[in-house]
Amino acid sequence: MYRCESCQQSVGPSIPSHLVTVATRWVEFPFRQKVHFVGHALREKWRDDPGGEGPQVVRQQRMCPTCAKRPPPVSRVRRRR
Repeated sequence: MYRCESCQQSVGPSIPSHLVTVATRWVEFPFRQKVHFVGHALREKWRDDPGGEGPQVVRQQRMCPTCAKRPPPVSRVRRRR
């Protein structure tokens, strides 16, 4: 049993819950040199992390199947500089 965070209704047992993303933000990750260790039987070496950019989940809500079917208003959190 759980309570839907969208409609605030109590949902009975054996009804699955769904995690729905309701807020995202854009993130840029820097290049990092020699941070991943890759080890094999004869060869061992450090690899670079290329970094990159993309959306990151800020907030998720646990919803009942009925509320999860409706498209949620996904908000984007702006980063302050």
